[in-house]
Amino acid sequence: MTTPPSLRGSLFVILAATAAGAAAGLLIGRSTPWTVVGAVVGAGTAAMTAFFRVRPVVAIPVGIGAGIGAYVGGTIVGVLCEPTGCPAFEAAAATTTGVGALVGIGLVVALATRSFDEYREGQERNAHRPPSGDDSAGAG
Repeated sequence: MTTPPSLRGSLFVILAATAAGAAAGLLIGRSTPWTVVGAVVGAGTAAMTAFFRVRPVVAIPVGIGAGIGAYVGGTIVGVLCEPTGCPAFEAAAATTTGVGALVGIGLVVALATRSFDEYREGQERNAHRPPSGDDSAGAG
């Protein structure tokens, strides 16, 4: 059984985004938990674009926002655990705040995008509508 080209392309994009996210996580946190968080954010962003057909212009900022949320949550716990550190708690906090940021930012971006789409549809409807009304109403 062969894999369809579109699925093969989607899998390649997801794998590439996962690797890029893992590299970014490693550069940011310099530890295994941050590498995993980066990989999950990269894979999630690519999955949104590939499987759920979310526009990349929407999915990428949401994924970046989720990554920033994860970084903030993990960093706060990391500062609280100084000087020895506690990577398991950092990863748990990063995951929790990352998911929270993903949901929050995703909802705002989805609603804003929908609003823009409805506005454009309204503009197109009005552009194709013949002029109505009485032109003599303004004269006089």
